[in-house]
Amino acid sequence: MFDVFRPAREIRTELGRYRLLSPSAAIRVSPLCLGAMSLVDQLLDTLYEAGGNLIDTANNYQNEQSEMIIGEWMEKRGIRDGIVLATILPSASTGTNEGKFEGIAANYCGNHKKNLRLTVESSLKKLRTDYIDLLYIHWWD
Repeated sequence: MFDVFRPAREIRTELGRYRLLSPSAAIRVSPLCLGAMSLVDQLLDTLYEAGGNLIDTANNYQNEQSEMIIGEWMEKRGIRDGIVLATILPSASTGTNEGKFEGIAANYCGNHKKNLRLTVESSLKKLRTDYIDLLYIHWWD
């Protein structure tokens, strides 16, 4: 439970001085975002221990492993609520059946409901979470 009388957390580095992402978004993020195209647990630990909380990933980074690595890392440490996760709606989803399209794949791309649903469901599963903080539309339609 949130305690309004709890003392403010200690800020160990400037990375821990969170800023509003935008005036219309109530999300506070570290001034540095870790891009997760290539990463290891030690890098994630260093970011988090220094006060960083913003991680940018995508369901197709690192041959579809990036989100799985981040999800496992957060779950092991029990820190999901302390992380701001950003991921991408790509121009084409990986479809079903572990990335292999079945049948006609024409509607697995673009910024429409099917691609959005498949991509978000896949990302939630890989990230081991039930919500994504920021979803980028990576491609205009």
